[in-house]
Amino acid sequence: MYQFFTPNEVELTQVIHDTLKGQDNITDVRTIKTGWTNITMDAKGEKNSYIFRFPRNRFFADMITKDCVFCSFLAGKTHIPVPKMALLFHQGRPFSCHAKIKGCALDQRMNLLSPHERKNIAADIASFLNDLHNLSPDSMPTDIRETLNDFLVNLASVHNGDYDFRFHNAFAKMEQNPSRECIVHGDFHPGNILVDDNNRVCGIIDFAFASVSDYHADLGRFVGRSEEKLANTVIQAYQDLTQTACDRNRIQITVDLFHYVEYKYVQYMQASHPEIIIPRSVLKMSADYAQNYLN
Repeated sequence: MYQFFTPNEVELTQVIHDTLKGQDNITDVRTIKTGWTNITMDAKGEKNSYIFRFPRNRFFADMITKDCVFCSFLAGKTHIPVPKMALLFHQGRPFSCHAKIKGCALDQRMNLLSPHERKNIAADIASFLNDLHNLSPDSMPTDIRETLNDFLVNLASVHNGDYDFRFHNAFAKMEQNPSRECIVHGDFHPGNILVDDNNRVCGIIDFAFASVSDYHADLGRFVGRSEEKLANTVIQAYQDLTQTACDRNRIQITVDLFHYVEYKYVQYMQASHPEIIIPRSVLKMSADYAQNYLN
């Protein structure tokens, strides 16, 4: 029995055709080379377009399962759509399929937004986070419930080389004494936020990091990968909607942790999966962090 997938486009294309046989006629399949944890395929059919994700190892396979379970749990609970994911298996290996949400990742547009567009997007983001953060942590399915810090510590198991867990200390203390404990997306950066042609948020994707944590975790993850004006507008919109003052120190604790996590993750991907295209902005951020970290 296989334990994980490899980037064999012939095999994966056949799996896609077999999966959708009798449902849609697939006319084109391409690999999205920016996929990190999974081999991600974009399949176009006569009726619809689909995203298939094939995990690269056992830990990532567990993440696929978690993402599917969480999206099912979240369905209908937020104003912004999330994918309707199907968890499927091929020769014992899990993979996922969902109809593609039409839209463009926010990180491709955030430096081009007008003040009005920035304000609209911030309002949409605040609305989604408010919906998510108001769900009771106890309502999260028990088989995937964990703290974000525990998840990130476990994620480190896939890295090659040394990993300094001391970088988690401040974040772990924040979770032990949260401003407000809630369900968080966990990886809430602009690449996982989709916007439509009118620059309104039309979808949120990738819930494999979904966990229980302090609500500042989602804001910090967004700030760490966002353009400054948009980040500040989002924080203000969240504060206005929730009537809660955000703690900039807790946001920064999250930013600092994820900079280290991403730095180590980029190292792992470059060493183990050189075929993956890592966004230039992430590479620069990682290089800047490495320079400060090593000095």
